[in-house]
Amino acid sequence: MIAVTVLLAVLNPIGISTSWNWLYTALDLAAAPNATYWVSVLTSRKHDPLWGPVITHTVVLAPLIFFLTTSLTWAQRKMHITRPPLTYRVVAAGVCFVTGTGLSQRVWAKQAYLNNLSESQIFLGLAGISWCLWIYKHSFGFTKRSKNATLSLSKIKSILVVASIALWGSTYRYLASPVLPHPLAEPYHRPNTSITIHSSVQSVTGLIVVGEAQSPSDYESSYDQNVHSVRYLRASHSILGGVWIGSKIMILDHAPPIEDTFGTPVGDSIYSTFVLQEAIRLVNSTEKGNWDNGLLIGLGAGTSATAFIRHKLPVTIVEIDPAVYDAARTYFGLPDPGSGRVFLEDARSWVARERSKVENGKAERLYDFVVHDCFSGGGVPEHIFTLEFWEDLKTVMQPKGVVAVNFAGIPKSDSTRMILATLEKSFVTCRGFHDLFETIRDEQYQKDFINIVFFCTTSESPLTFRESAKPDWLGSPLRRHILASLPQREVDLEIIRDSKNEDENSRYVLTDARNPLGKLQDAQGLHHWKLMREVLPDQHWETY
Repeated sequence: MIAVTVLLAVLNPIGISTSWNWLYTALDLAAAPNATYWVSVLTSRKHDPLWGPVITHTVVLAPLIFFLTTSLTWAQRKMHITRPPLTYRVVAAGVCFVTGTGLSQRVWAKQAYLNNLSESQIFLGLAGISWCLWIYKHSFGFTKRSKNATLSLSKIKSILVVASIALWGSTYRYLASPVLPHPLAEPYHRPNTSITIHSSVQSVTGLIVVGEAQSPSDYESSYDQNVHSVRYLRASHSILGGVWIGSKIMILDHAPPIEDTFGTPVGDSIYSTFVLQEAIRLVNSTEKGNWDNGLLIGLGAGTSATAFIRHKLPVTIVEIDPAVYDAARTYFGLPDPGSGRVFLEDARSWVARERSKVENGKAERLYDFVVHDCFSGGGVPEHIFTLEFWEDLKTVMQPKGVVAVNFAGIPKSDSTRMILATLEKSFVTCRGFHDLFETIRDEQYQKDFINIVFFCTTSESPLTFRESAKPDWLGSPLRRHILASLPQREVDLEIIRDSKNEDENSRYVLTDARNPLGKLQDAQGLHHWKLMREVLPDQHWETY
């Protein structure tokens, strides 16, 4: 779209003066905050993740790019030159396109301070600058005044600029987008709805939002048709986790629920896959009581991490996004893991550094179990699913250690087969379990988007699980249901892999040199976007 708009600006046969271009640019920028929000809201309600952004960008950005490109390519126009040569315009537009693309991807995207500026501040700030440029460029029909004139043209324009700036400040709130400021200074309650936004922070992996659908004042079964009594953690258009609150908190044997930092009780996870990961404690192919150190790669809302800590298991957390960790601690009841147990960085570099410590005899600890859960937005960071990564990870684990890897996707797909093939190449034994509340049917392997937790070990002993008991449930009905039904949740890995053709399986192994996982997940990302729209009503996605 950008390239097409730039080309149209270059070939545009109608001359537009530089001063008028700046006026049109200012008007477009002034309308951009509300146009961006409302066009995207209306198009997203059609639940089309492809055409919605295309229409939004066309309506909002195309006019802006057109006028800016026209201004820059016509910059050399003199009084008696009707339009610059085509060659000059093509070269100027090309330079602008390459420079703008490079700045947006390599410079602006890395400027952390921009995360504290809202889209409205950026759009309207640039609109004000464009407006002032129009004033300075436009003649307003004035002619040169005599030496005895009271005010020169430059002074008149300066007065207009000062007046415009004063007026601009008073109109800001009318032109600003309904999007909440980032970071959010205080909780926001959307009028006439049950929606509360506790936190909204632009961070390294996207916009991290803690939202809530409050409980109805008088509980009735009919309310179950709508989303309520739930608190969730969003990363842009993906839900990282959530818990039930209010009237939907359920407990066993009067066990007290966990609380957030404000003393508000929170209940079970809204996603059972995080509880399924806790089954790693039930592995009985290692010596009893040998769970001394756990490693969690990817935190989410901290459901499994909280459970391990409640079981008195020391855990180390590696989470790339500081805002996710802060949200889990503040709003989802994650206890303090302890000093030296939290690393807010990319897992690949962290594991490589820990491997170096092990090889140099400087490692503080080896890990008995690892929970690897890095799914977000319909995909995974492919660089931490390669054979090289798993080899590094095994180095920092105990010889009989166990790893639980969460992967969400269509089971009978190339991406799932690649995950499994790579794990089975690196580990001795792997088993997989799903988080559905019903038995998985054969046709679901072909088309349904399912969470599968792969449990893998380097131990030569069979990978088996003991039965869960009351202490494992931590007073949670969901844990009792998921852990007690573990045998019925096993996934038939033969359907995913092709045991009859080992040579064919080898080409599915992911390496740093050959890793098509990201491209394969693009289509699943669109499917995941549609699924997320079914999880929460439109108003929740539109309030952030």
